[in-house]
Amino acid sequence: MVFVVAAVLLGAGCSSGGDSGGSSAASSPSPSPSAAVCSDVAALRSAIAQVGHLTASGDALDKLKTDLTRVRADVARLRTVAGAEWKTEIDELNSALVKLETTLKNIGSQPSATAAATAVSTQLAAVTTKASDLLRKASARCPAGSASPSS
Repeated sequence: MVFVVAAVLLGAGCSSGGDSGGSSAASSPSPSPSAAVCSDVAALRSAIAQVGHLTASGDALDKLKTDLTRVRADVARLRTVAGAEWKTEIDELNSALVKLETTLKNIGSQPSATAAATAVSTQLAAVTTKASDLLRKASARCPAGSASPSS
């Protein structure tokens, strides 16, 4: 993953585009708390998978920012629905996301494209590790491939 991010950032010239708009989720009737938790876990699982699918293109940095916006929204929803469940893991993932977003905002201040790629790769690795920790814990209640709670 580190090499993919480095190649993407080097290929994109480490340019930082304008803010990309976040996506909005469609409203639906409120599901039960357990179903909502598993639905939000599934959404986060999907969003994290997208973050890992970068390609060397001119818009890779913008795509990463957009994907991170989606992850942040999914984490916020999960935090609300899950309450105290997985609080430590959610807080750690949120902290890693903030650090990565800060790195992306300040990417132009890096001394070189290689340094920028390394900084982003390091922070992205932290995000994926923290997300994996959270999703591993959540899998006991909400197995992958299922948006319904396990009993």
